[in-house]
Amino acid sequence: MPPIRQLASLFQAVSERDIESAQKIAREIAALEERKGHRFAAQLLRGSLQSNGFKGHRLPEPISGILGNGNLLEAALSRNYSSTRLKDVMLRHHCRKALEELINETKHKQYLAEKKIRRRTKLLFVGPPGCGKSFTTQAIANELGLPHYVVRFDAVIGAYLGQTAIHLRELFRFASMQPCILLFDEIDALGKQRGSPLDVGELDRIVIALMQELEFSDTLGLVVATSNLPENLDRALLRRFDLILDFPMPTKVETAAYAKKIAGMFGFNKLPSVARKWSKAKTYADVEKIVEAEARRTALAEVARG
Repeated sequence: MPPIRQLASLFQAVSERDIESAQKIAREIAALEERKGHRFAAQLLRGSLQSNGFKGHRLPEPISGILGNGNLLEAALSRNYSSTRLKDVMLRHHCRKALEELINETKHKQYLAEKKIRRRTKLLFVGPPGCGKSFTTQAIANELGLPHYVVRFDAVIGAYLGQTAIHLRELFRFASMQPCILLFDEIDALGKQRGSPLDVGELDRIVIALMQELEFSDTLGLVVATSNLPENLDRALLRRFDLILDFPMPTKVETAAYAKKIAGMFGFNKLPSVARKWSKAKTYADVEKIVEAEARRTALAEVARG
């Protein structure tokens, strides 16, 4: 059972309708249960925090009080939650070191500002799907204690001339007023190489608008973009990012290490049949699906046995 003081703080946050604090305390309680070895209880608690019951996804929160164009923001931004930290992510040494430096830099942004030293705020993660780009973004948000928003392109891309550029301006304005991690997942949809004879002029204008926002906006947190096809991105767009990190396909040694780590979280380590399956996995996402499937099967078998 969580400490009474912690529960009292949760109840107080609920009574004051302080949703951010209530969610933070609830996640701390779930983490406490996980440290005690109550992994399924921790999963249940975290799942209860999600409006649709699935890990890492929920309906967009009302954020219209932050900016005037609330309808756009509520449609275009989805808040993500998870307890992932940087230590949970499988990263190559140089990549981990670069991110640790960036996190430290962001934590001391005020000191850098006093020294008139510009900090890096625009990141691009490139690599194949399922290799940890979005996962890492959530970990960075948790390390910095910042909310993590994912941009929904279906709400950003407008049907009328210039509408998308206006929407982009609103999103970057939001990031300049609200400390957060703003994720443009698969930014290829907005930043393709200009000049293709198959594209209309409006697509080129979107790329230019995106470049201008990246270059001139002053964000309080970080803007992160991911791409599975960096070769298709406009060359001039790439220069607008302060840091570009590559997330390559993992080796068999790396997928095996990640599989054992995830399996340990679910309380099983020696299941040869599962090990054979994850040995064929190509990405970290594949590994996670395999291990979670076995954890689900095991849990339901326990229920059936009573």
